[in-house]
Amino acid sequence: MKPAFITAYRMTVNFKKYNLVKYLCFLFLPVLLFSCAEKKEIFETERVADYMPLVIGKSITYRLDSTIFAKSGTVIEVHKYQVKHTITGETTDNNGRKTFIIQRQLNNETASGNWVQNGTYFITPYDNKIEVVDNTMRVVTLQVPLKQDFSWKGNSQLPFAPYGPLFDMSTGYDMNTWSFVYSAFGNETLEGQTYNNVWTVEQHNETMNIPPTPETGIGTKEVSVEKYAKGIGLVYKDFQLYEYQGAGGSGNTSAHYTGFGITMWMVGHE
Repeated sequence: MKPAFITAYRMTVNFKKYNLVKYLCFLFLPVLLFSCAEKKEIFETERVADYMPLVIGKSITYRLDSTIFAKSGTVIEVHKYQVKHTITGETTDNNGRKTFIIQRQLNNETASGNWVQNGTYFITPYDNKIEVVDNTMRVVTLQVPLKQDFSWKGNSQLPFAPYGPLFDMSTGYDMNTWSFVYSAFGNETLEGQTYNNVWTVEQHNETMNIPPTPETGIGTKEVSVEKYAKGIGLVYKDFQLYEYQGAGGSGNTSAHYTGFGITMWMVGHE
């Protein structure tokens, strides 16, 4: 027979071990619950494909306001059009992924003229993102998770100063560092049309000294925002990238603008 004090000692040790295990279980339980909740949140986010339906034959028509700077940048002009984006076929990208071909056609403001070809671009859908390639510029326009304030580097595949060859300006040089963010979600009315379940993607929003005053030496505007409606796709886009250069600076004989701007909103879809 074992002495009573040995039995009591072992009972005490076992009791302490039981309490330790019990303590550790309670200690790690919140971590396990948090991990499960985190995974559940990720799995329950919506699919990006719901906000960029890609089916051959689908088309969206937009009203388009194009801002240009005429007469050596001294005159601001806004040209108004309608532009139709139609999915005309499929191909594969350099990595063998399915890619959709989108054809652009341009018409006058009321679409009363003939539709004129205006180039093509490509959309590659992934499980976790949507990638758009237009004029060799590759941009991730949507990315999971679709949740408020989530951000990603949508322009990270662009080169430094992508519009540098076209415009003599420093504006937009660092576009490849822009942080895209889901800034709003809900129902919206845009130009008289109401849409349900709209994600707003704020790609960049920085303005300096615009509009300029007579004393302004340099002014810049870098604004880019897109809105996507569930079951439809892109319903609104505003992209402004231009610079104001005052007279006398950098050898300028007169104040002028350089760059461009595009604002477009959906007027119909099929």
